[in-house]
Amino acid sequence: MQIQFMFSSCAVTTLDFRGFDPSALTDLYYAFSSCSSLATIYADPTWALPTSGISGSQCFYSCSTNLVGGNGTVWASSKTAYTYFRIDTASTPGYITAA
Repeated sequence: MQIQFMFSSCAVTTLDFRGFDPSALTDLYYAFSSCSSLATIYADPTWALPTSGISGSQCFYSCSTNLVGGNGTVWASSKTAYTYFRIDTASTPGYITAA
């Protein structure tokens, strides 16, 4: 499932992916780009992207420091790949808050 540009330039502060199964995701290219108001993304504690067959450079391109993961990872221009679309923990920084 591709979600290229799906939330690009969104004006929301919170997105909730609880109950969404991410196992079919394949392309997150610019999915959340320019979401300057986005502060929190929620997902189930078991949320995990597929380990292969997925791409998505610049998934979080041009967001803002409003976006903070549940463990405190703050958005940075050097951290925009799809790999940050994961639960934020001390050992795996990401932009998702487990809820």
